[in-house]
Amino acid sequence: MSGQRIITMSKLMKTICDVFDKIARSLDCKISGKIIDCPFIGITSDSREIQPGFIFVAIKGLTYDGHDFISDALSRGAKGLIVSLEYSEIFQEVPIIKCKDTREALALGLKELYGRIPKRIIGVTGTNGKTTVTHLLWEILTKSEEKAGLIGTLGYMFEDRFYKNLPVTTPNAELLWKILSQMKEHEIETVAMEVSSHGLSQKRVWGVPFEVAIFTNLSQDHLDYHGDMESYLDAKCILFRNLPKSSLSIINSDDEVYDVVAQCVPGDMWTFGIHNSSADVIAEQIDTGIYGSRFKVKSPWGKFDIATELIGEFNIYNILASMTTSLALEYEAEIIIKAIEEFKAMKGRVQLVDLGQAFGVIIDYAHTPEALRNLLVTMRSITKGRVIVIFGAGGDRDKIKRPVMGRIATQFSDFAVITSDNPRSENPSNIIEMIEKGVVEDNWISITNRKEAINWAIKKARPGDMVVIAGKGHEDYQILRNRTIHFDDYEIAKSAIEELC
Repeated sequence: MSGQRIITMSKLMKTICDVFDKIARSLDCKISGKIIDCPFIGITSDSREIQPGFIFVAIKGLTYDGHDFISDALSRGAKGLIVSLEYSEIFQEVPIIKCKDTREALALGLKELYGRIPKRIIGVTGTNGKTTVTHLLWEILTKSEEKAGLIGTLGYMFEDRFYKNLPVTTPNAELLWKILSQMKEHEIETVAMEVSSHGLSQKRVWGVPFEVAIFTNLSQDHLDYHGDMESYLDAKCILFRNLPKSSLSIINSDDEVYDVVAQCVPGDMWTFGIHNSSADVIAEQIDTGIYGSRFKVKSPWGKFDIATELIGEFNIYNILASMTTSLALEYEAEIIIKAIEEFKAMKGRVQLVDLGQAFGVIIDYAHTPEALRNLLVTMRSITKGRVIVIFGAGGDRDKIKRPVMGRIATQFSDFAVITSDNPRSENPSNIIEMIEKGVVEDNWISITNRKEAINWAIKKARPGDMVVIAGKGHEDYQILRNRTIHFDDYEIAKSAIEELC
């Protein structure tokens, strides 16, 4: 009987030939090399992960070219190759698919490997707000008694378990499909997922069947990678262009690029806004302070009063995005409002450090020019005293935004402390010098050591002041040239306040 069972299982198992045939037909390309009809065990673009029965996909990246590792993959037992370059007879002992874009082939192979994933995936893209919107959605979904998952900057979560081990906001295709498959095994129905411009342009999410897409906003970021704002926007639009006609899109109608994004939408669309009176869902009579916000929402589904711990106009946009999505998907308004009002401020997202001191201290992830400006404008509107900001810029990233952030910090705060962020391979002093080129007021100082900068600002704070520590937010580390150290802005600020008390 056991022998019969093994035979039955082998008939159900996919083979390399099965998978190659589907990929070749989908991408309209041919199979060459020696046909090996062995079981399909796995597929990867990392030759180090190869095991006997795996397919190796050679991807040409920014730093490495996977084609250089084909021999290594074969030596580890690869039984199939997917490439984008021509190869001689040396690699003909296994079947080979040559296609224009091996990232697409990888996604198709992963789909064959993992199979079923949650039926509804909500993708959230934009420069700022992705993390807060996805967490708000997760809160609404779970309070609606729906089994929900979340993937993004802080990690991924399902069944109230949080996994803090994602290297980037949108994980690579291999990890993403594995996570989605794992969620399906746990009967997760809906996933709220942050979708970065890198993830879209590098096709990490290619083939993922998004049912809903949300656009938060667009401002300067990642120009070191995309080159210019037009290319950056085009990357964001990929999410919407690849949606099916049966999809739903939720768009911020106040954003300057609204028209461009809206033109990419193939299915139904709802809009939200504060200043655009033609938006479907509008926030009115806004009152925001250090301990929260109150406002009214006018929508096709009714009028609602909202009270939340979240502060600032930018967070009201985040609430509108999640609320519009949930209402359009026909979740109950009463549950949506309850979830929003019970939602707690997230670590590193306008996070208050309150030990009873006479001045305010805020930790925030604002690391783009627009996010920093929005944060400082909000703090100015709710602060009786001075606004003191501590900020820097990451190394090995968009250098164009450094002087812009210097201008914004000195223009919209009373005093700016320029310091180190995650310098990575760069000299922190060089980064600070580039920021200094943009300052427009004589109201700043540079202190390279971030801990010293935070301590200095907190000691200088007077009753009624607001100290804003921007750039790293939730991060509990600092990336230096040759090492990564533990560093938590909240912990440093808390310790500095305790020394004063």
